[in-house]
Amino acid sequence: MRDISKSGIWFLICKIAGFGLMFALWFIDGEMLGFFLLLFLAFMSLLRWHFPKLNATVMIDCIACIMMVSFWPYAAYAMILALFEGMYRKFYWVAIGMVYTLVTFDLYSAALMALGIACGIFLGEWDEEHRQKLILRDAEVSKYYKLESLQSDLMTSLKQVEKMTKVSERSRISREIHDNAGHEIVAAYISLQTVRKLFESEDAEILELYDTALQRLNGGANKIREAVHNLQALTPIGIEGLIEICRRFPTCPVDFRSHGDSSKIPVYVWSMLESCLNESLTNVAKHSYARRVTVELDATQHIVRLSVENDGTDKTRKPMGNGLNNLRHRAIAVGGNLTVDAGEVFRIICVIPIQEEKDELINS
Repeated sequence: MRDISKSGIWFLICKIAGFGLMFALWFIDGEMLGFFLLLFLAFMSLLRWHFPKLNATVMIDCIACIMMVSFWPYAAYAMILALFEGMYRKFYWVAIGMVYTLVTFDLYSAALMALGIACGIFLGEWDEEHRQKLILRDAEVSKYYKLESLQSDLMTSLKQVEKMTKVSERSRISREIHDNAGHEIVAAYISLQTVRKLFESEDAEILELYDTALQRLNGGANKIREAVHNLQALTPIGIEGLIEICRRFPTCPVDFRSHGDSSKIPVYVWSMLESCLNESLTNVAKHSYARRVTVELDATQHIVRLSVENDGTDKTRKPMGNGLNNLRHRAIAVGGNLTVDAGEVFRIICVIPIQEEKDELINS
């Protein structure tokens, strides 16, 4: 059902009342040409109501009324309806119909036409004000939903960063145990096995205690190996995570290239890069007919740059949808930026600065 503003309702009331008065005049006069004129004007009004772009046709109503005046005198009053609707629909050329009153010197008709024009302008401005309020409301609602979407995306990203931080910490602990404590214990075990050969002639009870200690040391080393294995991340993170995302993309081949030292990239940056890569590949799957995608990761001492380029030919896709907009806001929040180049190829570039950890600054 069509949404009608208060000004639109008053326009319909005035229009229906005007047609009612004109049909009453025709009923008194009984001129058949007047009936057909009113029927034609009613048809044109309904046509414009259903097709608002046909505003210019109100000029046809005005011309028809002027042509019918010599056959039905009340047609001059019917022209007031055309002037009224023309002013309401902001087709001001219809005011030329007022020239008729200057030719006939009919002061009464001129006053009624001026009143119709004034009422049409008033209701038209009222309707325009209502439309502007609706536009502002829709813009505010759109901003609200965009903020809601961004907030939801940030909450999801926060959980992802938290998860990646835990996985990264577990991987660090596992490396520390494996590289330090694990190696030392294994080295001690091997040394004690070598020393065992020097005790062949010693007392059997001493050798039994020594062998028991070796077994316990071996058991401890095996438990450390098992703990290190359990601490290792099942889901690849960092550059391995990006490679895994590219490997699992089903639509077309993805060529992944990496340059520079990525070991200093923080966890939250890896989260951003993974989200950007996932969203870019999702756009390729949804909106592009790409045959190949190229992903490049460039890491320097101060910034990391991710470029996702595809050779898709679909030029109707939007350069920046909601997903990429949210990623752009996230990148800006950490001092970076996300840009889209929709030229000969479709390219998404995400640049994020790398901030030194506070602990490293303190140690230095």
